[in-house]
Amino acid sequence: MARTTTQQTDVQLVAQLNDLLQLDHDAVQAYTLAIDNLNNPEYADTLRRFRSDHERHIEKLTELIRGRNATPIELPHIPSGQFKLAMQAVGLAGGDKGILLTFKANERQVRDKYRRFAEVGFPADVTRVVQGNAADEQVHYAWALETLDDLGLGPESTVGKMEAMVERGHARMADASEMAERKTMIATQRAGRGLARQFREHPVRSTLIAVGTGALVASALRRT
Repeated sequence: MARTTTQQTDVQLVAQLNDLLQLDHDAVQAYTLAIDNLNNPEYADTLRRFRSDHERHIEKLTELIRGRNATPIELPHIPSGQFKLAMQAVGLAGGDKGILLTFKANERQVRDKYRRFAEVGFPADVTRVVQGNAADEQVHYAWALETLDDLGLGPESTVGKMEAMVERGHARMADASEMAERKTMIATQRAGRGLARQFREHPVRSTLIAVGTGALVASALRRT
């Protein structure tokens, strides 16, 4: 019985680590789109540094997973990875302001999720990595807040208030999708079916929702 409990705990831990690993893959693809379309070179340089943080997270999480004789999932979440990428793509219509607003929405979900995982009672080696990554995400989000405030798009501005609503809805949808994906991962591993069924059911629908919500921010920016 003790052996079975240990195996189940290991399965859950690996699923949680893979969830975070995919979260960082989500971020890297969204960052790349943002960086390639920013006009301000200082903003682009900052996001390159932040992207390198996510790449470092990927390396460390991959090591933790392989160290437990498990397989790292080297791809974004499905469908929430497409959802986040779609959000970032819609922001392009608003220029640098739109890119940073959608960047902040994506980064909020990453920050909050890492913050929650940092409070879990993981083994010491996992705790060190997760808490370090969580600290990076706090820095990323704080920079986005400060930069947007300097641009007149702080939380008290009309656009800032509208974006905050989109941001909260985006975070809830992404969290729900990723939790469902993690539960599926745990169930399939415990049933001995490996990682073959990681794809969620409605990637197209989720992407369309992301485009619709992100368009609210882009539309508001065109009026400012």
